[in-house]
This record gives sequence, C-alpha cells and structure tokens, in this order.
Amino acid sequence: MFFRSIVSVLKSGAILMVVSFAVSVTSAFASPPPRIHITQGRVKPDPIAFVQPHGNSQEAAEIGAVFIEIIRRNFCSCGAFSSVSNKLFIQDSATLARTEPRMADWQLIKARFLICGAVEAASGGYKVTVRVYDINCKQKLLVFSVIVNKANLRKAAHMASDQIYTRLTGEKGMFNTQITYIEPVASERRGRSGVSYRRTLKKMDQDGANCVALTDGRDLVLTPRYSPDGKTIAFLRYRTERVGGRNKRMAHVALVDVATKKVTPLLTPAHFKAISQANGGAEVNMTYAPRFSPDGKFLCFSLIIDGKSAIYTISRDGSNVRRLTTPVSIDTSPAYSADGRKIVFTSDRSGKEKIYIMNTDGTNVMRITSNEGKYSQPVFSPRGDLIAFSKQIGNQFFIGVVQPNGQGERLIVQAGMAEAPQWSPNGRYIIFTRQTTMSAPRRICIIDLTGLFMREIQTPGEAYDAYWSPLLQ
Repeated sequence: MFFRSIVSVLKSGAILMVVSFAVSVTSAFASPPPRIHITQGRVKPDPIAFVQPHGNSQEAAEIGAVFIEIIRRNFCSCGAFSSVSNKLFIQDSATLARTEPRMADWQLIKARFLICGAVEAASGGYKVTVRVYDINCKQKLLVFSVIVNKANLRKAAHMASDQIYTRLTGEKGMFNTQITYIEPVASERRGRSGVSYRRTLKKMDQDGANCVALTDGRDLVLTPRYSPDGKTIAFLRYRTERVGGRNKRMAHVALVDVATKKVTPLLTPAHFKAISQANGGAEVNMTYAPRFSPDGKFLCFSLIIDGKSAIYTISRDGSNVRRLTTPVSIDTSPAYSADGRKIVFTSDRSGKEKIYIMNTDGTNVMRITSNEGKYSQPVFSPRGDLIAFSKQIGNQFFIGVVQPNGQGERLIVQAGMAEAPQWSPNGRYIIFTRQTTMSAPRRICIIDLTGLFMREIQTPGEAYDAYWSPLLQ
C-alpha cells in the first residue's frame, strides 16, 4: 500500500483543501475503497491582474487610475483575491484597449483573472469600459460601461466591484455599502476612571472613506442598526430630559435619517403610557436593542419593566405595539430571520444566557443552544442558514455560528474581547468588535466564515458596535 497527497481546488481555487488517500495496489476487486482524510485547510486567494484602463487624455487616464485602484483595494480586502504586481505585466494598457489579451502572457505570470478596459470623454463625464477575463479558461467573462465623474467616481467603482465580484464568485457583492459604528467622544472625561460617557454615531463607506457623524456627540449612543433600504438607522440613545420638574436620565430607542441626520424617538409618551397600563402601572425603565424586519415594516426591540426585560415589536409607523415575551427574565437582543418569519434572541430563563428562536407573534419558543458558556447578540445570516453570536466561556470571548436548529455550532475566532457580530449583506463575512486587552482601544474587524481570513477595518479613532448596511442604490 502506498500513500500520496493531492490538492483539490474548491470554488475557483479560493479555498484549498489538502487531502491524503490510501490506495491498495492489489486486485481492484479485493481492495477496499479509497479512504480520504482532510488533513489541512488554508486560504489561497485567486490572483487578479488589475490593468489601469487606457485613457485617451491625461484626465481620462487619471480617472481610470483612481477607478481601477478602488476596485483593486476592494478585491484585495476581502481575502478571496490578491493582486498581481504590475511589474510583471507583458501587455500594456494601450494594447489591451485595442485588442484581446494574449492569454499565454497572463498565464505566464500566473494571473487567474484579468481586469482591464478604456476611458474616454463622454456626456456628463467619462465613459469607463471594463472587461474581465478568466485566464485559465481563456474566455471573456464580463464587459460593461459606466459614466463617471469626479463626484460619483468612488460609488461607481464600488458598484463595478460588486458586478465583477458577482460574476467571479456567484455571490452578491458588498462593496457599495456603508458601515455605521460608535466612536467615543474624547473631548470630555468624566468619573474617576477617566472614561468619556459621550458617544458619536458615525457612518462611512465600507472601505473607510467618507466618514460622517450622524449625531452631535452630546449623548451616549449604542447599537446602531440600518433599515433594509439603508435610509434609517435605529439606535439606543441615553440622554437627560426634563420630566415632572426634574432631570431624568432616559435610555430609549431612537431613529436617525441618514440623509438629513434628523433624530426622532421610536416610542412616544402615549406608547409608554399604554405599555405601563398593560403591565399593571409599572414604569417602563428602558428600551434598547432595536432591529428592523427584512421588509422594513416592523422593528423588534427589548423593553425593561420593573427590572425585567421582554421583547416587543412595533410597526414602522408607530402602530401595533406588541409584547412577545413575558417580563419575568432577561429576554434581549432580538433579531429577525431573513424571511421575516422567526425572531432569534437570548434569555436567561434557564439560568444562563442561551439562544432561543420563536415565531414573530411570540409563539413556538424553542431553545437551540445548550453548550457551556454565555451566549449573546445572536443575528441571522442574510442567507438564513446560520446564526452568528458572541460567547463567553470563563474569561475567553468568541464569535461563532450555529444553524437555526441548534446543530453545527462552530466557534470561528477567539480574539480577546470579541463581541457584536453582524453580517455582511451577502452573508459571507462577519463584522465584529475586538479588544485585545481591557486597556486597549476597541476596533472593528471583519472575518470570513472559515475563520482563516481576518483584518481590521481602519477608522479615524476607536470604533465599535459596527453594523453593515444593505447594498445601496
């Protein structure tokens, strides 16, 4: 009997699985079937040659250079692709603008894909024509054109990146998106700890560009959540308000319009009065942990009455307030399933924080996790096949995934303080908050489902509680 090792390429070479097998050299009729053992897994990005689109003028060339560089950075930031050095290129951009590529030249430098094109002046700006080739298969995969100007160049490049990504992977892209997050206000320090209690809600493009503040930094804000259309963000806001002739610290869910930055409360005084009356006159202490439904017509959130937390839903127009769980334990962090039929949440009703699922009307509550540790912040994948969560076992913190039926729990990363997992809009990546030590600043990281690729997203300062927007128009 002899042994050999082979390398099987899965999904266009993005992930390589190293396997070994044993084959008997005796009669094929007497030998057992081959035994295959997975011994190692590793990520091997597909190499792409990004050739600057040829411009018919100096300004056109500059537009093409910025355009292709944004696309290159997008692809190299997702872990599935790498960039071939332009020092190895045999054909130049001018030649590629006139003729089809010589596939052998690009195979020689081991390019898996080639992206090239041309730029010319057009009405309203410049016309960028993009061509994408599969070098191994020796075929043209995609050709499209887009009109750009200096104002929309970045957005157009992100949209082009999504189109190319979808053609190469068969999955939706995630480049023409935004990320909202929380940043501490460093200018004010309170308390003996020297920690600032003020926070600013910010948004930026997924690559860190165009960072904008959405709140004024006067309040403590947390847990921002985009609406499905990307136009509104729900978040928790702590602020001091004048109630009954005295100042009172209030903590409730608010909504901010991304375009106008106008902030409005989710619940009105009439809502609070009705909820209090329905609970024997008990005061509503706090509302928090908001999430939009997939169609944007409802929000679910947690509400604390008399120290106990229950889960509620409300229509986007402010009607139909409904309690889904009874406030006898701590039920929190609700999130809708991708089809809008289920809500996942955490509860300590069994004694420790575990993950539960129920129908959106509060019926058919089922616990789906029972392993050791405290579970928190569960959220359905946009694909509906997995639930991401954060987990604490002793002093260790993890980001993991589990199937909606509770099977296949897998811890993807252990990274100091790891929390607040959220999905990319295509369901391939998870964004989360990482803090290496208690004194270190919090940072936003992205990790793929294999757990083999992880990188930090660059922000101007400390950042956490990030949430990925849907694909934007």
